[in-house]
Amino acid sequence: MIQIKKKVSDVPEILKKQGKAEIALLKKMSKKDLLSYKYKSSLYGGKSVKDKLKSLQNEKCCFCEAKITVVSHGDVEHYRPKAGWIQKEKDKLSKPGYYWLAYDFDNLFLSCQICNQKYKKNYFPLEKSGKRANKHTDDIKLEKPLIIHPSKENPTKFLSFNKEVAIAKGNSEKGLETIKRTGLNRKEVMKDRFEYFEILETLADIARSNLPNAKKAKEQIKKKAQNDSIYSLMVKANFSDLICT
Repeated sequence: MIQIKKKVSDVPEILKKQGKAEIALLKKMSKKDLLSYKYKSSLYGGKSVKDKLKSLQNEKCCFCEAKITVVSHGDVEHYRPKAGWIQKEKDKLSKPGYYWLAYDFDNLFLSCQICNQKYKKNYFPLEKSGKRANKHTDDIKLEKPLIIHPSKENPTKFLSFNKEVAIAKGNSEKGLETIKRTGLNRKEVMKDRFEYFEILETLADIARSNLPNAKKAKEQIKKKAQNDSIYSLMVKANFSDLICT
């Protein structure tokens, strides 16, 4: 997981116009109307929105950093769930959700289907659930989410890696909850990360040696630590001595 930089100029036109108008309508609705409202995937998940997110995220999942477009179309993930939220396991879905953010680009990210549909789903735990913004007039700044915000927070403050295993820095609650709720240590992605790590470990051994190709190996490690490469946080965490020099 890495921080995804977004600028005001990145917002797709469809969200500036139709999305903004739809949010204005949602803010005027009664709770009854909100509960029956059908969210428009053609707006938040439209081609221009997906294409922009793919570009900003280097076609990687905002959570696990695997390449999405090689094997699927990916999902447009709402960081704060649009229709309803769950604080903890076995809780019932509380509705409505963060309806006023349904078409807000700051709340949208590209996720692989497994991270989104199997793990993150409608979970949105807060440090103090009583501080939750339940309507658009509430102060959302009072919330302290326990899942890292992919663009407003730097994941390196809360996450690191021990080889292929994602770990919470300082055993932080936010780090632990993010790992759990986004499936960062599910066996399939850990297997893929481990196979990738083994190759990089061999390269790192060469880079740290006096062999003729040591410089080239070091350059490759640095390249794999760039944000456009898969599992870049894992690479940075495990090979920092080669990347920072």
